[in-house]
Amino acid sequence: MTEEEYGLFKDLIRREFGIELKGDKRLTLHTKLSHRLAILDIPTYKDYYGYIISDPSKEELSNFISHITNNETYFQREMARIAVFNGLLGDIKKNRQKKNQNRVTIVSAGCSTGEEIYTLNIMLMESGLFSWGWDVNLIGVDVSRRALRKAVNASYTKNSFRTSNGNDDFSRKYFDLEGDLYVLKKPYRSNVEFRHGNILDPSFLEGVGAVDAIFCRNVFIYMGEDAIKRIVGNFHRHLLEEGYLFIGSSESLLNKTDLFIPEYREGVIVYMKNPRRSSGE
Repeated sequence: MTEEEYGLFKDLIRREFGIELKGDKRLTLHTKLSHRLAILDIPTYKDYYGYIISDPSKEELSNFISHITNNETYFQREMARIAVFNGLLGDIKKNRQKKNQNRVTIVSAGCSTGEEIYTLNIMLMESGLFSWGWDVNLIGVDVSRRALRKAVNASYTKNSFRTSNGNDDFSRKYFDLEGDLYVLKKPYRSNVEFRHGNILDPSFLEGVGAVDAIFCRNVFIYMGEDAIKRIVGNFHRHLLEEGYLFIGSSESLLNKTDLFIPEYREGVIVYMKNPRRSSGE
């Protein structure tokens, strides 16, 4: 991959997905894409770039990002945030009841292979708060079709249970062991939907309605500030006024936006809509 070709892909990744490639990632990109060029029988990376941008369906753009994104995730990751969210479920229910609504919607933005959204679904089901007469919806969104296929299959290796190596009450209770795979039991897949989408796109949750909580953890660390502002604006439009935004422990929105304000809950920062911005001030 030449310097010129690397520059083309670097700009494409920033433009379409908001991801900033920091440092010289030319060799990394070459390694991740060489197999794709061989499959398509395309001789050069410049030709492959032309192939991507000339495809009106954007199907190859989707294949491209699937090869280069980091789908690093696992069950029960950053459980302090999950525990705080669990403590907020009662408030979420009350907020909906005040509006005479019986619907709750949780979104995992950048859901990768689904471990986070399934963890959240298990939590909601075990809480018992939404058992009768509630329309419960959990939606995972990701740009990688390859990751989403794995999420839909809900079959995982021990690598997805790295905090316990697949040997704890959580994995035994909610998964069936089939050979070397841990397969999520069917009842815990209910209410969960996966969507292919780009969180930079304002319509990435089109038709979903108001959302009670959005999890977007360890996504912003790869993004430039302009992309973060666009994504946060999209989240702001979709969240209820009382909605919650959770990002990763190593991420912050301070000095990046005034759409959300941080609140400290049991040592964890949770972002809420800024009431001044929500009211149009």
